Amino acid sequence: MIRNLVEIAFQFSPAAKVGRWWFKCRSVSPLPFIALMIFLNPEFWPSATWVTLTLISLVLAELLRIWAVGYAGSQTRTRADSVGKLVYSGPYRHVRNPLYIANILLYSLCGFLFGFRLLSLAVLVYSAIQYHFIVKYEEEVLLRTFGTEYENYCNGVPRWLPQLTSSYPSSSQQFSLRKALRSERSTLIAMAAMGIIACLRIWLLVA
Repeated sequence: MIRNLVEIAFQFSPAAKVGRWWFKCRSVSPLPFIALMIFLNPEFWPSATWVTLTLISLVLAELLRIWAVGYAGSQTRTRADSVGKLVYSGPYRHVRNPLYIANILLYSLCGFLFGFRLLSLAVLVYSAIQYHFIVKYEEEVLLRTFGTEYENYCNGVPRWLPQLTSSYPSSSQQFSLRKALRSERSTLIAMAAMGIIACLRIWLLVA
């Protein structure tokens, strides 16, 4: 088992190896920034309008996640070096990494909700670098798994900047809200917890 894992690790380029490590721990990597948001004194006091706009933006980012997960399914939660299917329906016809775009927005917007500008910028930069390497790793896995099919997909759909209209043909996956919500339970709970903590923190500091 250990030998197989070592052999797999040596199959990737240096950038993909970094991305593979980050991919394995992507769920816990934002925790230090979240802790700083909770325990540091805020740079400014968010107004009611600011909080409302930030919450709306957070909801929109999460809706993008739900849209993406509704097509990709539970494989978005995997830690394995293999992929069962190539998804290019729904948002994946417009951009190759809608889930990661949503994650970058969610992490960065949380900083604004807690009253931080510089920390939000740091989270944005950190997340962008993290997902740059993760995507390098995933692209190598997908290229080895699907070959020409994935090459054609890369040539037809941008990596990060969404195209509003897409002529790329859709894959067979259909959107499932039930599966999306089931997969997103932990994310939705975490978002609700962050919102409650932010409100309590503001109330305690102001009181």
